[in-house]
Amino acid sequence: MSDVALVATDVPARNSMTPSNYVTSETLREGDPAEHHAVHLSAEDSRFTVGSWRAEPYAEFIESYPGDEFTHVVEGTVVLTGVDGVANTFTAGDSYTLRRGWRGEFRVTEPLLKQFAIYVP
Repeated sequence: MSDVALVATDVPARNSMTPSNYVTSETLREGDPAEHHAVHLSAEDSRFTVGSWRAEPYAEFIESYPGDEFTHVVEGTVVLTGVDGVANTFTAGDSYTLRRGWRGEFRVTEPLLKQFAIYVP
């Protein structure tokens, strides 16, 4: 792996993404995420990861988000609704952070492509 690398979002980069399974059958509420990802950078202990992830519309309920994450939405829309009922909608061009332990509904309403950096202790 090079010391410096472009994180591309073009069609060839999307086509090179591999199937992933972040969404589990236990958390899935509706839809089929048909998710794919690419890891761009990962610490040796795998606690810190930078990557891209795409998914089709779906909804899941997350009991406890596993890490602290920064996300930039490249395409699509995602709505995060906490157990307090507060909904946050993020669309292309938006960036957001999500704290470890967050609990709520993660809903992709339009096909989503995001870039992320996550630290999982």
